[in-house]
Amino acid sequence: MAINAAQASNDLRLNGGRGDSGLDARPAAPRKVGKSELNRVVLASVVGSFVEWFEFSVYGYLASVLGKVFFPASAPGTQLIASLAAFAIAFFARPFGGIIFGPIGDRLGRKQVLTVTILMMAVATFAIGLIPSHDAIGMAAPVLLVLLRLLQGISAGGEGSGAAIYVAEYCSDKRRTAITSWIEVGCISGFAFGATITTVLTAFFSAEQIYAWAWRVPFLLALPLGGIGLYIRKRLEESPAFEAVSQNKKAHANAGWNYLFSQCMRLVLISCGIIIVTNVTLYTVTTYIPTYLISTLTIDAKSGFLMSLGPQLFLIAMIPVMGALADRVTRKRMMLVGSFGVLVLAIPCFNMLVSGDTAIKVVALLILNLCLASLLGCIYSIIPALFPTQVRFTGMAVSYNVAVALFAGTAPMLNAWLIQQTGNKMMPAYYLMFGAVLGIVALVCSRDNTGHPMPGDEPRPE
Repeated sequence: MAINAAQASNDLRLNGGRGDSGLDARPAAPRKVGKSELNRVVLASVVGSFVEWFEFSVYGYLASVLGKVFFPASAPGTQLIASLAAFAIAFFARPFGGIIFGPIGDRLGRKQVLTVTILMMAVATFAIGLIPSHDAIGMAAPVLLVLLRLLQGISAGGEGSGAAIYVAEYCSDKRRTAITSWIEVGCISGFAFGATITTVLTAFFSAEQIYAWAWRVPFLLALPLGGIGLYIRKRLEESPAFEAVSQNKKAHANAGWNYLFSQCMRLVLISCGIIIVTNVTLYTVTTYIPTYLISTLTIDAKSGFLMSLGPQLFLIAMIPVMGALADRVTRKRMMLVGSFGVLVLAIPCFNMLVSGDTAIKVVALLILNLCLASLLGCIYSIIPALFPTQVRFTGMAVSYNVAVALFAGTAPMLNAWLIQQTGNKMMPAYYLMFGAVLGIVALVCSRDNTGHPMPGDEPRPE
């Protein structure tokens, strides 16, 4: 009996990508991975992600300072928006990083991309620390800042997807969520380290010293930290799943943009929705709220950063807990719980931030970070598991970075602008709810395969 081509393609994808199409043919059996090799891979990804996201996020923590350094002629509110706009520009560059590095990762390997991205991020971040101020070189200063932020964004466009896929293709089907959640531990630890360094700056240096030179210190740390991450990553091998599929010359040669957008467009859209709720929550809670406490609620800088640091440490501790729990209750259910939590609790939590005392504010931040932990614990396993091996890097890199660029990276700038335009301090809560609704719709439409092989991969036992 003849089979409809679209139905056949769908059947191939739902059955793990096995069939006679060439692209989805069964790959060669992947090599076995020992426990020590897996541990090295996870450690390298955690360290690399820590370095990458410390370097990328430290700008957000210093946004109000950099606004005065690079945009001194503007009014204070406009300075902050201009500085956050430069922060958002890096996110608009991320899709270009995905377009560049996604196909490279699918053609040449995951490891090759991860080596390039950490080096690129380290050099760009270090260079930001060397830019003369606006007072010294005029408009050339913000122009250089924007160019280097673009380079950071291109690097980040390959990093997050590459690290997630690399680890996901190494670990067992039963523990994929728990193991990949450690990448997010590295990412958020990088965020927390950035907050810690910023807190130290405000504690030990005067405002004049910070504006004059001390703001450069976190950026200059990028070079030695990047060197450590690069050394660790260069000692790794390619992922077993990529090695296996690359041996199937017909499948490997036919993978590309045409297959991704003709056969996997629904998966791309689902991926975007799941990424939106996770990253709108991430960048609002971890990057924007410290600035919100200081600029909107007029809390002094030291107290604002300290108030955010404890809940971030709580977030780091809870991510692997949520990842391990998700392997038991499924990723889809865990992320739905987190998304509904954001939808229902955003307004009460921001009311607590606006009107509560210090203890109440910390409780609100703990609640938001717990919801975020349930999302972050699953994101780096649920997205790679949507796409077939041959287009996994391209599919994740494009969907991840487009969604983050349009909805998440712009969250700090958009929230600051909305508050300035409306005078309503609750606008960030409404934006969180908007992201949660999109995420819930995507999750409801998704197919959960917790504990099963990713499409196109052979089963990976313990």
